[in-house]
Amino acid sequence: MKIAVLFKISLKYLWRYRRRYLFLFLALGFGFGVLTVISSLKDGMNENLYFSAQSHYAGDIIAVGHKPDIVSDYHLTKYEQDAIVKSAQAAGIDTDTIAIRTLLHGMDDGSIFFNGNTIALKNIVGSDWEQEKTFFDRLVYTEAPDILHDNSILISAPIAEELWIQQGDSVILELITITGQKNTGNFVVSGIVDDASFFNYYKVYISRLTMNRLIGFEDDDCSLIGFYINNRRAIEQKRKIMNNDLQSRLTAGPLVYDRDGLREERSRFGDGSAVFLLTLPVYLSEVDQLMLAIDIASYVLFAMMLAIIMVSAVVSCALILHERTRETGTMRAIGFYERDLRFVLQLEIASLAVFSIIAGFFIALGINWLLSFGSYSWFPGFEIFMQNGRLAARYLPQTLFVNIILSGCALAGAITLPIFRHSRNPLPEMLRGGIL
Repeated sequence: MKIAVLFKISLKYLWRYRRRYLFLFLALGFGFGVLTVISSLKDGMNENLYFSAQSHYAGDIIAVGHKPDIVSDYHLTKYEQDAIVKSAQAAGIDTDTIAIRTLLHGMDDGSIFFNGNTIALKNIVGSDWEQEKTFFDRLVYTEAPDILHDNSILISAPIAEELWIQQGDSVILELITITGQKNTGNFVVSGIVDDASFFNYYKVYISRLTMNRLIGFEDDDCSLIGFYINNRRAIEQKRKIMNNDLQSRLTAGPLVYDRDGLREERSRFGDGSAVFLLTLPVYLSEVDQLMLAIDIASYVLFAMMLAIIMVSAVVSCALILHERTRETGTMRAIGFYERDLRFVLQLEIASLAVFSIIAGFFIALGINWLLSFGSYSWFPGFEIFMQNGRLAARYLPQTLFVNIILSGCALAGAITLPIFRHSRNPLPEMLRGGIL
């Protein structure tokens, strides 16, 4: 009952002194808003990077066949594919949505020709149109395909712009075969993918069957099999189980965790073949330095905003307490204990913090909305962190909770000592409005 009365009193005083609390309200709201902008953009960039990589590398766990005796390097036979799928099933992985692809991934491995002009391609991907229909339906197009055939090709928008290619045009694709010769095929541009990111800039998709025949694979062969895992926390555990099972079926390499480790383990097999199970962090290990720089910058900004919140709270709290010295002295005189006085004052500011956090969240929404319209082309390769060409924020509940806790701790650390000292002042001095 007493707590309810004190809570009611604190809200009444908060409303009465709302003008005095305005500066602290604005400081807390803006500070929490900036904290939310920093964390939400960082989460959004991480998420977009992950989804971009997942799309590019075809899954969360990727089985690749190391074959050093062929030009394309990656190769899996039908027998190896069956063994990999069985190991995935043994690890409890859903094999209904796997991606089976044939891949050429070097600037010397393929080119596209149109009207006497050519562009060297970084990635040529042979996909099963029907099996990966969900993936291709999810892509953003400047010109969307109607039906995909064995002679269809999907190209990225930068290639189309540079060669002046339109949907329906016929192009020539030149590829390097597994024995090092060149082979060509005629394709019809069925769609243009609206993606200028690092992953997709010089990238085309064609039918896996057609690509296999052009480079000299058997019809059922491929370069990799990708598995999608719904629970990211279980990816590494499932990879370990899958790799242990796979080693009992064929020659499988040990688990690696970055590109350097992969190169080292592949060199150990020499001219022999092996299957490696990779995850996206292995492929993205070269982006770690950029992500580390972003993390460091976000932590510095985070610390600065928390410091601003603390300084604002200290200054505002000191001024408010000084102006209310007679009033708090009167409360003491009519029977309020020191702890009751501290509770009322702390509850006032805690209630203010709740309203500030709500306002700060809407401030963050507005700032992120404005930032989403910005152009970041001056940052090379930044497109991999963006969603459909725009900077996108993610408001994860756990991140927002951490922001609230950190803001609350900064505020509590700033006001606890001044309020405690104020409540312990001699009563006569408080009643005559003495200095804290």
